[in-house]
Amino acid sequence: ELAGSQVHYIDEGSGPVLLFLHSIPTWSFIYRNMIKNLQDNFRCIALDYPGFGLSKASDGFIHTLKEHSEIVSLFIQALELNEVTMMVHDIGGPIGLGVAGKQPERFHALIIADTFGWPLKDYNYPKLERMIKIMATPFGSVIIDTNLLLRSFLKGIKRRSLSQEERAAYRGPFANLSRRHPIHNLFRSISHSDGYLAEVKQGLPHLRDLPVLLIFGDADPTFEAGFMNRFEQIFPRSHSVVLKGTGHFTPEEAPEEITSAIRSWWQSLQEQV
Repeated sequence: ELAGSQVHYIDEGSGPVLLFLHSIPTWSFIYRNMIKNLQDNFRCIALDYPGFGLSKASDGFIHTLKEHSEIVSLFIQALELNEVTMMVHDIGGPIGLGVAGKQPERFHALIIADTFGWPLKDYNYPKLERMIKIMATPFGSVIIDTNLLLRSFLKGIKRRSLSQEERAAYRGPFANLSRRHPIHNLFRSISHSDGYLAEVKQGLPHLRDLPVLLIFGDADPTFEAGFMNRFEQIFPRSHSVVLKGTGHFTPEEAPEEITSAIRSWWQSLQEQV
């Protein structure tokens, strides 16, 4: 229990800590194949944000980026995690990078996939901004009410076919309309989070010396190459991997390629010591 929220998490394997922060409209389930491939060499930890997956939000939890970042910070403190390598994907980027920028001493490295870490108004990202604006309109409510966002996610998996069991696992936590409200609220909060996102951006220089693995799909319809390029400018010790023919949800579409990239990158870091 963290600040009144019941936070579910997976903790598998032993070794250096790998902490995974998931996307929307998903939950920690998206990392299952990666964790299976990495748990022999790493302690793999993946939590569900309050209101997502198997976690329950406290009464009055509004589901802003800042609130979720505060929960992740409390989670890291509760488990006494240090020397953390954190993978952030999608909305996990501004959530997790906000945590790391405020307590860089707890982090060893970063894996950044298909995400951002700054106010969107600072740069020109028309596709993402358009999506966020739509979610803030009455049509955004229709998208959530009809579960169109989750259905679009399932249809958008480009490189592998999901089994019926996997599809059911993604749908399960969000089967009821009330359980989909956190998705909508978190999505809508992005357009009102310039102050928080400015704090995230201000914290990035504190992470400049960390090794960073950047992973982006070249068929991502929203996070185009400019996002990766921006991170490359911020982090001088970054190594970039572009997944060919892969869309936005890279942990689901290309878990084997990502885990292979992580292993190779990790080995190179050990050789530099």
